[in-house]
Amino acid sequence: MRDILFDSYPILVWIQGEKGKDRVVSILEEAKRGQIRVSICQINLGEVYYKVIRAKDIFHAKIFLSSFKLLPVDIVPITEELVWKASEIKAQFSISYADCFAVASALSLNTTILTGDPEFKKVEEIVKIEWL
Repeated sequence: MRDILFDSYPILVWIQGEKGKDRVVSILEEAKRGQIRVSICQINLGEVYYKVIRAKDIFHAKIFLSSFKLLPVDIVPITEELVWKASEIKAQFSISYADCFAVASALSLNTTILTGDPEFKKVEEIVKIEWL
């Protein structure tokens, strides 16, 4: 079975109705049918949450989060091991700390990151990327 880890990018594309949202919807539908496993690191979901707060307000962000938790997406919890791995990645690569958590999560799960964030080009040598 194919595994995908969402960065915050595809979720933002999906909720904002931007180019690429149909692909995100398709992946979520495959996950609902049990054809694919989808996950997101808790830190990256937190990124989406705070961006919804900034764009709208906390009320809408809480609705988003409640709705998101109903989707067939596993939320990867933050563990001490994940923090240390993300920190090692941050020390080696010039990417955001939140993106380091996506990379660390993908490495620990042996999965592919779905993103459109060009910052991830810097880590293509260590993790599988599927471009949105």
